[in-house]
Amino acid sequence: MLLPLAPSLVRNVIYPVYRGLRGDKLLQILQELEENQYLSPEELEDIQWRRMSAFLEYIANHVPYYRELFEQSGWKAEDFQNPTDLLRVPLLTKEIIRREGKSLVTTDPLIKGYDSNTGGSTGEPLYFKIANSTSPYRRANTQRCYRMCGIEIGEKQAYVWGFPFNIPRKEKIKSSFRNYFNNITYLSSFNMSEQAMRDYALKLKKFKPAVVIGYPSAVTLFAEFCRDNQISGIEPRAVISSGEKMYPPQREVLEEFFGCPVFDRYGSNEFANVAHECDRHKGLHVFNDLLYVEVLHENGRPAGPGEVGEIVITDFLNRFMPFVRYRTGDMAVQTDRTCECGRGLPLLERIEGRTFDTVMTNDGRFIGGYFWTYLSRVVPGVKQFQVEQKQRNTVTFRIVPGPQWEDQYQERIIKEIVENMGPGTKVNFEKVAEIPLSPAGKFRFILSKVEERMVVKSKIHKASVTGEDRERIDCIVVDEEILELSNIAPCERVLIVDNDNGARVEAFVVKGERGSQEIVTCGGVAQHIHAGDEVIIMAFTWSEETHGHFTNILVDESNKFVRYLTEKAGDKI
Repeated sequence: MLLPLAPSLVRNVIYPVYRGLRGDKLLQILQELEENQYLSPEELEDIQWRRMSAFLEYIANHVPYYRELFEQSGWKAEDFQNPTDLLRVPLLTKEIIRREGKSLVTTDPLIKGYDSNTGGSTGEPLYFKIANSTSPYRRANTQRCYRMCGIEIGEKQAYVWGFPFNIPRKEKIKSSFRNYFNNITYLSSFNMSEQAMRDYALKLKKFKPAVVIGYPSAVTLFAEFCRDNQISGIEPRAVISSGEKMYPPQREVLEEFFGCPVFDRYGSNEFANVAHECDRHKGLHVFNDLLYVEVLHENGRPAGPGEVGEIVITDFLNRFMPFVRYRTGDMAVQTDRTCECGRGLPLLERIEGRTFDTVMTNDGRFIGGYFWTYLSRVVPGVKQFQVEQKQRNTVTFRIVPGPQWEDQYQERIIKEIVENMGPGTKVNFEKVAEIPLSPAGKFRFILSKVEERMVVKSKIHKASVTGEDRERIDCIVVDEEILELSNIAPCERVLIVDNDNGARVEAFVVKGERGSQEIVTCGGVAQHIHAGDEVIIMAFTWSEETHGHFTNILVDESNKFVRYLTEKAGDKI
């Protein structure tokens, strides 16, 4: 293992030389951004509006989606005289981006860009493009964030992050080389086993980072593990929470274990850093010299001070695929306070989390993370918790019990939930061995699926049952080839509808021999659906939309594939 580089060497030699070779003027941009933040609010708004005016003129001429929108609405770029005029422009959603695709990309041949993506709340990623010219501004803004925490260029940084496993070898070598010369080390949030955390602790004690940056859930878990196992010697000067909402109990644990201030950061793959805490810790400064940030109620009305609303962002930098009034799905509390640190950058009081990070009551109230983290401390022994909601009057509260847990505590937790959500609330309480991380390596405290609907995902139409096996467990055996054509996975739960006798039975699918055309009912399923019966086999999924990608296949009386009943496989209904 190579020894870490001296921070002064990175800051004064390697970094300036590298930036000079790239010719991206990052250090000059950093100086500009550093100066901007101490301008008056009026001066910052002037910078913001000048950027916005040039940006609107550009998209009206070069981006097909906005050019058509402006023409249909009878707008000209000069019609927008102040930020409130921007409210005329309709909100941009992930669904619009997926649908419009290329029409949101500039036709200007001088603008170049690269592909990027971000995960979605339902696991469906959003793919988009970013202008190459944004990179030095975004990197400079990141350095501005570090300086808010007292961290200079070249100082050692440790990330606890969900980086992907499937990086090509060439890119992995390139990243390792770049990270070494930037004094950065990464710890994977995908693996937070006890052995992994022991290894992380040993690595950080040797590396001696000036700052630890990561998902608050992962860094808190690591801090608690080190505390409980009397591991010390990890002494950064700052911790930055990013990628998830940070709750007060997490901040307490991090400050106590690391013995340094904790800074909250809000950003996304679409925009990089959007807002950041300064050393006064009284809100997050919004980088309005680069972005236009709104906080809106569901009806589109701007949220007032102290009110919760959705964060909507316009990015002036990305002209390759412009995002104008983009709905992030993130919630924040608006404020009109100014910060005593002297920065003119406006403040967000706090980040509330994702729109799906709240639980909705029968009477329309939202219960955010503060209540649920409080609830996890009402009784001892709750090592980890998660709350899931699919209907307004029902929640599932699951815990990983610790050594102090006693089953009698369950009733206390249920009572607290019902008192806060209202009479008639049904609480399903689950004890589990572990709560899995999301695909991005994050931990989701709250899973709200109230807006999701159960929709048909797959259908096998007019199939024939070829046999019965009452000695096997309850299931239905289906030819592997038919499963693949219909997009039904082995072990997936399906509904079987018997067209001959009207029976409707739910069962799990078992993969049958490929090419056999067999469909065999087993165990209790065979008591209702018999050999020779004609059946429809359907699989369902949860979706935020009223429709989804639907694979509908027709088979003949021998269970041979005939055709797709949608125009093509995967068409939407």
